[in-house]
Amino acid sequence: MSYHPEKQVLKCYATGEIDSAHGAAVATHLETCSHCRQLVAKYEEEAAEDLVASGTEGAISDSELALVFDNMMNDIMTLDADFSKPKARTATTVEVNGKSFKVPATLKPFVDRMGEWKSYGGKVFTSNIEIDEDCRVSLLYITEGVQVPQHTHKGFESTLVLHGSFSDENGEYHEGDFIREDGDTKHAPQTASGQDCLCLSILTEPMIFTQGVARVFNRFGKGMYP
Repeated sequence: MSYHPEKQVLKCYATGEIDSAHGAAVATHLETCSHCRQLVAKYEEEAAEDLVASGTEGAISDSELALVFDNMMNDIMTLDADFSKPKARTATTVEVNGKSFKVPATLKPFVDRMGEWKSYGGKVFTSNIEIDEDCRVSLLYITEGVQVPQHTHKGFESTLVLHGSFSDENGEYHEGDFIREDGDTKHAPQTASGQDCLCLSILTEPMIFTQGVARVFNRFGKGMYP
């Protein structure tokens, strides 16, 4: 794994200031990336220290804290549940173009909200995920030996590779890699012969095509979502 979320993105995740789409993408990346897990743990510890150091004005008293703890323990003891074993998280599956792919359990809520797959020439497939966010979230499947038209971005594009690999002018990306692009990037993602790719895509603004006939989608400055 060669590509990771930026430190600021990991800090937002650690402090709970991240949106749900990027939060799920980062959580999925963390499952297989010990480097980023260590950074998140560090940022969580720093956030806790900052909270303690921020002062005692308006802080809960020791007696109030003890009462909250007692009430919490009473609630736990009265629950009709077995806490002897942690609940196992299981992966889910998606099917596209006659193939079935395992998707990490962290993304199951997204899979439950998937729309119908749309096909672009039988080579690129997208399924929009309906969530209450100011961004476009989708699963993107690119068949083998395909190049997406070169484009840039009005906002940010975050991509998490779930299966296979793809490459562009800036590198080659494999399962677990997290890539974030903006308007400074012009790229034409492509899959190699014999290698397809399934990704989670998060776009804050439409794509802007920069070459070829695809530029027709840029009319009126709207760009295009996949």
